[in-house]
Amino acid sequence: MNKAISILLSALLIAAACSDEDKLRYEQMQKDYAALQEKDAAVVPDALEPDGEDLSAYSFAFEHQRYGVDAGGSVSIRYTLPEASSVEVLARDGWSAEVTATSGTEGNIVVAAPDPASPCDIVATATAQDGRKTVVTLPIMVRDPYSNNTRTYVNAMGYYGFKPHLATAENFRKLADAGLKLITVETDGGEEDYMNQLNLAQQVGMKCVPVVWGFAERYSIYGDDYDGLDRIINQLKNHPATYAYHIYDEPSTRLIPTLKKQKEKIESLDPDHPVYINLCSDGSSTALGVYHYNEYIEAFIRDCGVKFISYDLYPCMDGDPTFPDDFVHYFWKCLDIVSNLTKQYGIPFWAFAASCWIDREQHKFAKPTVENLRLQVYSDLAYGAQVIEYFTIMQYGGTGLSPIMADGSWSESYDILKAFNLEMQNRGFVFDGCSVHKVRHTNVVPSWSQQYSNADLPSQIESLSTDGEALVSFIENRGNEYVTVANKSITEKMTLNAVFNDMVYTIDHDGVFTPQQPGSVSFELDQGDMLVIKFK
Repeated sequence: MNKAISILLSALLIAAACSDEDKLRYEQMQKDYAALQEKDAAVVPDALEPDGEDLSAYSFAFEHQRYGVDAGGSVSIRYTLPEASSVEVLARDGWSAEVTATSGTEGNIVVAAPDPASPCDIVATATAQDGRKTVVTLPIMVRDPYSNNTRTYVNAMGYYGFKPHLATAENFRKLADAGLKLITVETDGGEEDYMNQLNLAQQVGMKCVPVVWGFAERYSIYGDDYDGLDRIINQLKNHPATYAYHIYDEPSTRLIPTLKKQKEKIESLDPDHPVYINLCSDGSSTALGVYHYNEYIEAFIRDCGVKFISYDLYPCMDGDPTFPDDFVHYFWKCLDIVSNLTKQYGIPFWAFAASCWIDREQHKFAKPTVENLRLQVYSDLAYGAQVIEYFTIMQYGGTGLSPIMADGSWSESYDILKAFNLEMQNRGFVFDGCSVHKVRHTNVVPSWSQQYSNADLPSQIESLSTDGEALVSFIENRGNEYVTVANKSITEKMTLNAVFNDMVYTIDHDGVFTPQQPGSVSFELDQGDMLVIKFK
């Protein structure tokens, strides 16, 4: 039901026999109510005639104040009335509600949820024999808004996929079994390499991002030499496994004119699949071509016209549990900048996590673990990333312990990636297509961010406090509301103390909803882990 209507109905149940000011306010509410009837007669019950009487004494008495139901499921609500009445119920947005009366004073209201489902207020009206009416709203909270048939998942992509000679049905199946939805694909020179991998991906329910750098580079910015590029795009665009085209990695803003022309050429050939350019993280003005990172991101949105932002940065360092200050600063700062700018321009963003050991002389990155994957990915998701990109799937250059090694063998990193990614996908419906209202930091707060406060919380939650540094995000998805709390440490566990004013649900690693009753409760979060609380 419309929120304004629900609030107004509740207010009309209050006696208005106090001051003249109260009477005037009450008269205006009656006028507003009459107007709402005309506007939305399908959901507003007959007009109330309180005549100054306190109708709060004549009301439904329910076993519980709030109800939870799974998508596609139903719940039976027992009601008891003080005297004989007829009961009617109204529902909308695909919900249904039916009354089964056992007598004039009691019975059941059966409420059934659609699939998928958003929270709904069911309106129940009791009419006594003398015509008096009582209207109440029944707030129905959806425990799990999706069944197995309609639940969605985060688009998790393997970056730097197989060399064409290792693109086999078995290898693609292993990636699908790990919960990956996308994979970049390359060619050793012939278009048949692309088509083979697209076919294999389609067989296991994955999609591909062909890397078309070589073909794009054949397009000269000084002429109309489209040889190769038009041919390959026209071939790939009709394959159902094609997702996007990757044309460049980590460019400076100086390349925007060239990349824009390449992008526009591909878009003219195929307007249905986006062009993918992966950008740099915050760094020197020499690398970026501008002095400030927000200017760099905005230039590609505004001047290059990209449909989404992707960038990579890996914060987990080897042998330094505190992280160097620059990587701590850059990791969450980049997320903050990219999240805010993409929200401002109304486009999504993609973000990376290291699924291999990046062993370079200047930086000693940490080997893959479930803990550091949690830190990276749950931070990305807390800021609203819509695609998680794992670097790399196959070993190359300065990488080691990639899930698949250069000789074609699978390493322990595959098992680590699979364990974490499936854990993440069990709660993927919270993040896929979500809107992030705000992100806050507890305890030590970066200068560019904001301090978490209990004043940020919804009415269902009294307080949240942590004994370590945490990332708190407020998320809405298809009418459902969530608060997530992520532990920012990969070396220390964290205790989260919560006080709930109403029943809420926590969503476990396996995707199961666990009810949390009003009162105080403590949770222990493992290194890098995230707690998900559903409150509406």
